[in-house]
Amino acid sequence: MTQQRPCGLLFVFSGPSGAGKNTIMEKVIETELTLHQLPTATTRPRRNNEQEGREHEFLSEAEFRQRILDKALIEWQIIHDRGVYGVPRKTIQRVLLEDRVMVADVDVLGAMELKREFDEHVVLIFVEAPSKEVLRQRLSNRSDVKTDQELNTRLRRADFEMGFADFYDYRIVNHDGQLDESVEQALEVIRREVENRPPCQENLGWNPEHIRTTVTGLIIKDGYLLQYHETFPALKVPSDHLPFEIIYHYFENTLDIDVRPTRPHADKRRVAMGFEPPQLVEVNQHDDEIEKNHIYILTTQTPMTSLPDGWRWVAINELNLSQSLADLLLQIVGDLQTD
Repeated sequence: MTQQRPCGLLFVFSGPSGAGKNTIMEKVIETELTLHQLPTATTRPRRNNEQEGREHEFLSEAEFRQRILDKALIEWQIIHDRGVYGVPRKTIQRVLLEDRVMVADVDVLGAMELKREFDEHVVLIFVEAPSKEVLRQRLSNRSDVKTDQELNTRLRRADFEMGFADFYDYRIVNHDGQLDESVEQALEVIRREVENRPPCQENLGWNPEHIRTTVTGLIIKDGYLLQYHETFPALKVPSDHLPFEIIYHYFENTLDIDVRPTRPHADKRRVAMGFEPPQLVEVNQHDDEIEKNHIYILTTQTPMTSLPDGWRWVAINELNLSQSLADLLLQIVGDLQTD
């Protein structure tokens, strides 16, 4: 009987801003010299100390757009409104097939997608502060948190992210003054998982040809969502359009309104509006076919004095929503109230 060869592993670190995940991850890489950070795709310019393919694949916006259209990216994000970053599926497949071990800093939504697709070959590590009060103090001391509004926005985001902690394989509580202990916990996890890593399967990851993309836009206003005949339409995304482009034109054509994403500072972006990433992705898998519904929470820039037949405002607390969507809406309502 032929023995299956071992597969590589991807360790994903996530956690709220201020929990210390990046510091822990950097220390882990410094200690375990065989570990490297997973290269992602990005549209930002290459820095002098960076090498193509080592830290990132450096793409033009046109190339990045094509990657999304080809379903070659598992997820993508706009970082600091200056560039788009994405996780390429083929990069992860290559790492696993070559029996390499890598680490990545990915937000909770991206981590969920990676785990769904690569299962036991992705190990999720959630880094958290010992309490919300400790997290508040850490964020208050950061130079990039200048106002109470920015502080509260990050704390609401932390509440949303904590809702995913139980889905992670491991949780590390990073206490003040105990960074070395947190790093050692992470190293123990990595060494144990590498020692017992699973064998390679015949197919790693999803076939892009089997992925169907839909998009849903939820317009929010004063704690209400706009519904059409008691549903939120899920629109098919054609192969030549990005999800946000479809939902933007849908509301433009059906309601004659101009919608904008509710992500903080979205109006200050330096990348094209079409790259707007979804705030939530819901996945339904039936045999080989995978449907990924990209959900956007939107506001309208156009006054709406009346609604066409079939449309009505419904209070969020009257709707039967998934827990992750309800938590996301709660965070966004708080952010909008403090704008």
